[in-house]
Formats: sequence, C-alpha cells, structure tokens
Amino acid sequence: MNLSEEQLEEIESMASLFMPVKDIMICLELPPFMQDDFIEILETDYSNPIYKAYHTGRLNAEIELRTSIKMAAVNGSNPAQNTMLNFNNQSKL
Repeated sequence: MNLSEEQLEEIESMASLFMPVKDIMICLELPPFMQDDFIEILETDYSNPIYKAYHTGRLNAEIELRTSIKMAAVNGSNPAQNTMLNFNNQSKL
C-alpha cells in the first residue's frame, strides 16, 4: 500500500486527534476491503511509512495531553495528580 506524502501527513494529523482507523480510511478514500491490510500495517509493520505516520501523530498528541495533565497536577489538581499516579504505576516495568 503506497500513499503520498500528503496522505501520510493526513494520517498523522488524524491520529493526533485519536480518530478511529475506519474514519481515517474514509478520509483517505481507501476502500473498505483494505481495512484488514491497513490495520495490519498499523499493528506490525514498523518499517512502513503508514505505521510511522499513525504512531507519530498518536504519540505526539499523548505527550501533549500528559504534559497538560502534569502541569495541572503540579498546580494542585487532585484528579490530575491521581491521573499522574496512574501513569506512574502503568509505566513501571
């Protein structure tokens, strides 16, 4: 599956908004029969530019979110502090 640079940028942008894969495919005008292949790329094909675009967008958005939550926690928000404690517990090996 070969996509243009523009399409890869769209994937990254939509993934940063946590859009469902099915919606990303609709916006890219990919036919439904390609869904299994598309999902397989997103789950396992680390060298594919589609994988990189999707996960870069998703992870960059998560970093921004966690940064905001951390700032709220530092400023005394109890829900944010609890969320940060949960992040801490989940991050332990």
